[in-house]
Amino acid sequence: MTGKQHDALFVSGKAKWLLDHARELTPDQRALLLAVADFEKSQGRKLTADDRKAIDRLIDMQEGYDPGEIERAVRHMVEAKTKRQVVDWPSGIWQKIRKKKAT
Repeated sequence: MTGKQHDALFVSGKAKWLLDHARELTPDQRALLLAVADFEKSQGRKLTADDRKAIDRLIDMQEGYDPGEIERAVRHMVEAKTKRQVVDWPSGIWQKIRKKKAT
């Protein structure tokens, strides 16, 4: 996301590792990697051939992957209004914390 040309989606060797070991990841881990890849691609990141192969492998293994669903969930978390009023810390909490640190 820094816009540097030498930045890679995956650290060196990770795309190769994903090609060989993608089945060891949980469905949630695969979905998260796909979501990050989709985000990076939408930000203009250029994918290498190895990156593309690894992502395609993850997509093939992932049942029901919907990048839009993840995007909507993240947007909801960021933009949602709180359901309860945010209040200050209870009075006296700092004294209790200091006492515990002193002992």
